[in-house]
Amino acid sequence: MKEKYHRAITREALHLHFGPVALAEVVHANVGQDAIRYQFGHDHFHYDNNAFRAGDAYVAEQRRLVIETLKMNGLPSVARAAFGRLTHTVQDFYAHSNYVTLWREQYPAATPQEIEPSVPEILTSPRLSSGRIYAPLEYLSFFPFLAPALLPLLPRDSHAWMNKDDPLRPDFEYAYSAAVKRTQHEFEQICLALSAAQCAVFLGKA
Repeated sequence: MKEKYHRAITREALHLHFGPVALAEVVHANVGQDAIRYQFGHDHFHYDNNAFRAGDAYVAEQRRLVIETLKMNGLPSVARAAFGRLTHTVQDFYAHSNYVTLWREQYPAATPQEIEPSVPEILTSPRLSSGRIYAPLEYLSFFPFLAPALLPLLPRDSHAWMNKDDPLRPDFEYAYSAAVKRTQHEFEQICLALSAAQCAVFLGKA
C-alpha cells in the first residue's frame, strides 16, 4: 500500500480505541516500514517474493514484543512501535498477494465490505502467491513517470503487475477492506492477552 492508504487504514481501524498521541505513534511506525532502506532485503516486511513464512514469523515476533513489553511495564511507545510495524506487514499482505483474487473466485458477487481476511483454505492454498521483485526494473517502476514504459517489460507475477497499492489498481477496495479488518483483529488479539490496565496504557488512556 502507498503511505496515504496505510495511514488511512490504520486510523480507520483503530481511531475509536487509541488516544491521539498513541495512535500517532502507531501510524508513524507503520509508514516507517516503507523507508527506502527497508525496500531491499526485507521481503518479509511486505510479504513480497512469496515470503509468507518469514512474514508470518515477523508478525508473530512483533505481536510477542507488544505483549511482553506491556506485561513487563515497559515503555508503551516501544509496544506501539512494534504494533505499527505489525500492522504495516499484515496490511501489505492483501495488497501484495493474490489473496483477494482467490477470495473473489469463491465469492464473485461479494462487495469489498464482505471480504473475509483470514480464510484458512486460501491462506494454505498452493495457489497463494505474492509479487516478485525483479531488480532493477521493478525498483525503477516505483517511479510513476517510468511505470508505464516498464510495466510491459515485467512478468505478470511481478509486484508491479500484482500490487493493489492504490485505487488505480484492480481490487484495491477489497484489499483495503481486508486490511482494515485484519488490523482490527490484530488489535483485538493483543488486548485479549493483556489486563485492562495494561491495555489502557497501550491505548494512551491510562
